[in-house]
Amino acid sequence: MVAPVNGGSRSIPSQKTASESTTQTPSDPAAERAKQKSTMDGIRKKDETKLTGGDRENYANAKGTDLLLENKPFLGFFPDSVSETIAKKMDEDVASYLKQHPDASLKDIDSHIGERFKTHMFSAVVAQKGVDMAIANLKKQLQKIRDGFDD
Repeated sequence: MVAPVNGGSRSIPSQKTASESTTQTPSDPAAERAKQKSTMDGIRKKDETKLTGGDRENYANAKGTDLLLENKPFLGFFPDSVSETIAKKMDEDVASYLKQHPDASLKDIDSHIGERFKTHMFSAVVAQKGVDMAIANLKKQLQKIRDGFDD
């Protein structure tokens, strides 16, 4: 979104962020991944010294979205909120990283996105497992209380 001009709003189409791409279930994940890879390949073909901030942002968003789509079969075992949380955190990481490293190489962006994705996925899976264990324990306690009333 660009700042309003003369009181009106004007949007400029841009690359979807990771959270926008994954919260809307793609009809064909393979086609969506191919689209993300095409975006990354197109940016990789450019001279690294001539990359703009927008190119780097589009590349990072495509990389993050591709990682989410690649891991969608595994993440499908968890509620949608897990994928959404990872996507939002990835978007925040991308924005922060590119702000701190505006001239980052694509290799550095790849490395950073890959490491952060693994960290966020691990945290989300561990957190979900913790929630599942807490729910299981609460169910056991509730059953004990129910059994106590039956006596």
